[in-house]
Amino acid sequence: MGQESRQIHRFPCRHCGEDIVVALCIDYEKITHWVEPVENAEWIDEVGGAPIVNVDANFIVPIHQRDKDFAFPRMDQLRERFEVAEKNGSIVTASLEEINSKKWKERPFRRPDFEEEWKLLKTTWSLHRRGRAHLIGDRLKAASEIYYASDPLKSIQDWLWRFMLFFSQPAFEGPFRDAFDQIRPLLESKEFERFREHYNKISNQRGERYFELLKAYFESYDQFAQVHFDVVRGLEIPDGNMASSVDFDSVKMFYGNTFEALSSNIDIMAYFGNIIAGRAFDQFQSLTLKEYLRLDKPSRFGPLAAIPAFDALCLERDNQLRNASHHGGTRLDAETQIITFQSGKGGQGQTQEIGFAKYLARCDLIFLQMIVLFRLEIMMCQVATGLTWPI
Repeated sequence: MGQESRQIHRFPCRHCGEDIVVALCIDYEKITHWVEPVENAEWIDEVGGAPIVNVDANFIVPIHQRDKDFAFPRMDQLRERFEVAEKNGSIVTASLEEINSKKWKERPFRRPDFEEEWKLLKTTWSLHRRGRAHLIGDRLKAASEIYYASDPLKSIQDWLWRFMLFFSQPAFEGPFRDAFDQIRPLLESKEFERFREHYNKISNQRGERYFELLKAYFESYDQFAQVHFDVVRGLEIPDGNMASSVDFDSVKMFYGNTFEALSSNIDIMAYFGNIIAGRAFDQFQSLTLKEYLRLDKPSRFGPLAAIPAFDALCLERDNQLRNASHHGGTRLDAETQIITFQSGKGGQGQTQEIGFAKYLARCDLIFLQMIVLFRLEIMMCQVATGLTWPI
């Protein structure tokens, strides 16, 4: 059982190899559940000796437990997550009596049902982007009653900030704070005034990029949710584990597309690096702004190396995997869950391999780097004056 009210599981039939799709539905108010056959599945009487298939919405499954009855792979993984939570001081020790019963239904105490909140946020954000501000108030009020009753939402910016804050905790709070510590002193500088004028010309395009990427991520959230709660805690996906639900077609281009978005939006960190170095925001050590923007996407990360707090925002950036993913050059063996792709320019190099679960984790990681960058821009717009929000 996962965190959402409806959880999709896709896995190959053990006999013919075609995908079977089922959904687990949960009513968290009435504390009940039911299963829906979705594709290539129907209800039958139980057959003795039939194959066992272990599926889990928020955990990976060790290979040796994939088809084992009475296996509970999430128990050991829960212990690891508990240790991370304990280290970060994020364990809730208060009892129901100590915390108002209503607050257990609110963030951060509420279960992390981010997909359901995103559905409401996505429509509200879309209305804002299309200039339908008069339709937003009621939606903010409704979302507040569900998720933030004790501290109602004030704006779409406020909602985006809270959503991304809770979604990226705890491993990505440190990199966010370290990067903003570098940015904050620049906000009152004269050169920031020049940067502000440039930023306001590109903020809408940046907002569209964030919006489309978030949409793409949550369209395949049933895939990413299997690893997200490990990635967001800084935990590695160990070898010998498999995703129990596999929809490769929905995610095979995600890494490449996110790499493209990150390498496009990371430019403002390079501009801040120029200001920190005492130069104009658009003057690099040996490049003009036009020359920088003509660089290929991997080279745009180069200027960040001089500032570790900025470079830490994009440590996950594998250009070989990006090329294969972005250009549809990855292949999945459904039985072994091994993805293969060719490295080198034009995919003419050696064959590379990565497990599907690890691929999902790397997709989640590069996406979360984009989330940190988005948070930095929202915080910058909140603290500085005269900036156009990238939403």
